[in-house]
Amino acid sequence: MKCAACHSKMVKKKGEIELRIGGKLYLVRNVSYAECCSCGERVLSPEVSQMLYNKIKNKEYTEQ
Repeated sequence: MKCAACHSKMVKKKGEIELRIGGKLYLVRNVSYAECCSCGERVLSPEVSQMLYNKIKNKEYTEQ
């Protein structure tokens, strides 16, 4: 997979990412994503994105 921003190689990783949705900041731990080796762009798969969206929509998270 190539980065949409800079066209460099993306590698699969698992870890923590920050998402800003509707003005709120969410820290998601232990999630799979692809990251660009050059610019650091991070991309979630459609399945992971949908799963996270559903959890946020259903308030299945811990607020801190």
